[in-house]
Amino acid sequence: MEKLITALTELEKLKYVERGTNVKGRKESTAEHSWSCMMIADILIDFVEEPLDRLKVMEYLLYHDIVEVYAGDAKFNNPDEMKLKYQKEASALAKIKTFIPNQNRFDKITSEYEERKTREAEFAKAVDCLDACIRNINDETKSANDGFTAELIRQKYLPHVSQFDITKELFEHLMLQLRKLNKL
Repeated sequence: MEKLITALTELEKLKYVERGTNVKGRKESTAEHSWSCMMIADILIDFVEEPLDRLKVMEYLLYHDIVEVYAGDAKFNNPDEMKLKYQKEASALAKIKTFIPNQNRFDKITSEYEERKTREAEFAKAVDCLDACIRNINDETKSANDGFTAELIRQKYLPHVSQFDITKELFEHLMLQLRKLNKL
């Protein structure tokens, strides 16, 4: 029971991890980002041209940023943060593995997602990319001066969103919207 309580109370701290985007005058949490990704995936999965396992997608998105409990969020327009990202995340993953129940299942979910071993993992990553675009449309504090250029976003997100027609098309529409709002 103690190990279960430790796992639940430690992972709940994802609610406290601040990301670079804002929600009504405060920083978005990684837990909010994970929920948003799951909502987007649940809506978009019905538009994907091939059958995908919805539960598998949801599992990937539930755990895709769990390492941020200890590693924090890294902004991809900050080279210094990105240099340390993989080392910090590997250390965080090792710590989580010391207390998470059903470690084999957790390992399978996180490695399949990180290595994009399944179409569901590729879809989950595409959704993760779309979430940032959607969040930035709603973030009144974001502007073209934030260092997230269209070229940088395309370089980072296009390989992932291009895996599915619906995510590619939605990405292009979101990019147009961001440009119209002077956020790129």
